[in-house]
Amino acid sequence: MGQDEFDAVIIGSGMGGMCAAARLTGAGKRVLVLEKSPYLGGRCSHRVRSDCVVTTGAVMIPMGSDSAIREAFDAVGAEMDMIDLTGRMRYRLRHGDYDTPPEGGGLIGMIEFAMKDGAQAKALFREMMAALGGDMPPEEMTTQQWFDQRTDNPDVKDLFRGFCAALMGTNLHEIPAAEFFRFLGSSSKGSRFGMTRLGNGALMDTLAEAITARGSEIRRQTRCEKIIVENGRVAGVVAHGGEGGEQRIVSPIVVSNAGPDETATLAGGEEVFDEHYRARLNRNAASAPIFHISFVMDRPLIEGFEGCMVFGNNENLIYLEIPSAISPETISPEGTFLHIAYGAPSDAANSDLTAEFENTMRELEANFPGVTEEATFLVKAKHSGRAPGMHRWPGFGMPSETSVAGLYNVGDGCIPPGTIGTEGAAASARVAVAQILATH
Repeated sequence: MGQDEFDAVIIGSGMGGMCAAARLTGAGKRVLVLEKSPYLGGRCSHRVRSDCVVTTGAVMIPMGSDSAIREAFDAVGAEMDMIDLTGRMRYRLRHGDYDTPPEGGGLIGMIEFAMKDGAQAKALFREMMAALGGDMPPEEMTTQQWFDQRTDNPDVKDLFRGFCAALMGTNLHEIPAAEFFRFLGSSSKGSRFGMTRLGNGALMDTLAEAITARGSEIRRQTRCEKIIVENGRVAGVVAHGGEGGEQRIVSPIVVSNAGPDETATLAGGEEVFDEHYRARLNRNAASAPIFHISFVMDRPLIEGFEGCMVFGNNENLIYLEIPSAISPETISPEGTFLHIAYGAPSDAANSDLTAEFENTMRELEANFPGVTEEATFLVKAKHSGRAPGMHRWPGFGMPSETSVAGLYNVGDGCIPPGTIGTEGAAASARVAVAQILATH
């Protein structure tokens, strides 16, 4: 068995792992990233199917100067080749579509459009502003309960059900109201987001080039088989893959992007951790499945639309984007239009995923009659199990630091409060690296 030494080992090259690698490398650490597949990025990558650049998950990528993603790229001098989509949001309810104003201030407009009653809308908006201003709901209250106590209007509840499912990954009854308002507050403060011009995989490859140019290393098709723990401390990992076969890699720091549960398994099981950490690991441990449908047509489903559509008129279909309409030169062959749709189960913990995926397809057809006959489908996927949409629901993430000295988690299983998706994964890396640099 060969043996190497690094200042830190990163397991997995998702957004959390890559941002941790960039931050540690930028701080002068020599880092090794282990990625089991040939591709970098995890849910923030892409595959080429029928000459189309198809995402593996992420669509909207935060890109503002205060984004944790932008900070990680800046740490190693990597460029983000993005197309700004800030403000290009359309919400579909049963009685019509609402486009958010590009100059901002769309929340009150959304509520007024949904409720169709200006006085009621302003009253609800004031209550939401009070929560955003510090009058936070109790942590045990769900977002569904918060709205139920304030309005009987079904359309505004449908609006925010679609908002939560599309932007936060789970439903109104599954997200703590306090976490909903933390996210709403953080996402409304001048945030900017966009779509990668050449695909998410190209974005992550750019970050990888900057990381390796500064002396760190990335090994693809190399799987971590074991996290070595000795006397309550990390001592390194055992990895397998590439030309080196099985390798023991010595390091005082291991950062796992594999999800908190898989990290515990790799470290030898839950008994390796203290009682408090084990209890937290097993509390609210449900992941969030998601449905992914990508298809190509010879016309865009929505003419002149270059943004993101969120659905509040369905049970399962929650999101649609037409990347070819945003970046026509790079996403699909000339004269064709790639579409990406997402669905979510009505109950993330207890769902018949097959039946709800089939209903997502029916709702796609109901919203856009003829699409199932006209389109060529490139992806029909249910992301769940060991490769879910998210490893933990918003509001129930694990801490980045574990009870094993030198072992940290990053990624969507440990997103900091008020964050979600790729930004949450990158923010978890910001937290973990700050802890690492303060301790080591």
